[in-house]
Amino acid sequence: MGTGHLTAILLILCAFPVSLANNASNVMATEAPTVESSVTFRSRRSTFTSALLDSSSEAFKSRASTITTALEPFFKDNFTSYLSMRVTSFRNGSVINDLKVRFSGTSVPHHTKISNVLVNASSKVTDFDIETSSITVDNIVSSGVNHKISLFTSFCLALLSWLLSSKQ
Repeated sequence: MGTGHLTAILLILCAFPVSLANNASNVMATEAPTVESSVTFRSRRSTFTSALLDSSSEAFKSRASTITTALEPFFKDNFTSYLSMRVTSFRNGSVINDLKVRFSGTSVPHHTKISNVLVNASSKVTDFDIETSSITVDNIVSSGVNHKISLFTSFCLALLSWLLSSKQ
């Protein structure tokens, strides 16, 4: 083999690991996909002030921190894909709280599951209130009502309905 062939082979062999190293670093730098849900709820017992419109004000930062600190444990306990939460704004109407909740992966939990976490948290948080009928997730309104009834209650309602309809 001539010197020209050996030089070409050495160049190829030397370039190949560099090319692999560059590709490996590109693969490692790729972030996992995330999905955000918009969540809104009203705090009827809170008083809106104009300071809540300014995200750099102490009032905004304090309320945002209070909400995040109180709600994050509920999201962590209910969703393994939960990553983070951030308050994006407050609006007038008592106080309307707007949040972005971020999840890992390509799919976000169903809006009713996210809403149910807030409904359940509403009876446990103490620093602010959550009006359950005002909860929206990705602009879908929650009923805010937990619809659990026993089999016995269902039977009694069906029996009562049948008795009343047979009287006519």
